[in-house]
This record gives sequence, C-alpha cells and structure tokens, in this order.
Amino acid sequence: MKDCCKTGNEKGQRGNGFKKWFNFLIFGIIVIIIIGALLLQLYEN
Repeated sequence: MKDCCKTGNEKGQRGNGFKKWFNFLIFGIIVIIIIGALLLQLYEN
C-alpha cells in the first residue's frame, strides 16, 4: 500500500510543485506591484 501510494503521489507532487511555484510567482509579482505602488505614493508627496 505504501509503495503504491508513493508511486501514485510522485506524479501528483510534480504537478502540485509546479502549481505551487506558479502560485508563488504570481503572489510575489502582486506583492511587488503593491509595494511599488505604496512607495510611489509615499515619495510622490
């Protein structure tokens, strides 16, 4: 059972790993944009 589960999860983990990094990348870009906008607002004044 454990061997079956491990081999079955390998493909799932690869897919989840890609989704995880993709989501992390999008989240990072959004955070950078928000921080950049805040800094622009602060330095504009």
